Amino acid sequence: MSKKPTIDHDYDAGKDKLTITIHRYSLKRKKDRHTIIETLMATLDSKSSSKKKSKTKGRYKKLEVTTID
Repeated sequence: MSKKPTIDHDYDAGKDKLTITIHRYSLKRKKDRHTIIETLMATLDSKSSSKKKSKTKGRYKKLEVTTID
């Protein structure tokens, strides 16, 4: 009976570091590793840039000023 591949991840908030570990999986070519890393980095960069944009929209809301005469 063979074991299935597993993916573990660990995030260290103090170092702001994400570690992804893949167990029991072999690549057919070494170039595939480079392709996988490029795809992951592109996905992470696009998600982090979209989160930064969404955070700044809600931060600077216009306040209504009322005066009492």
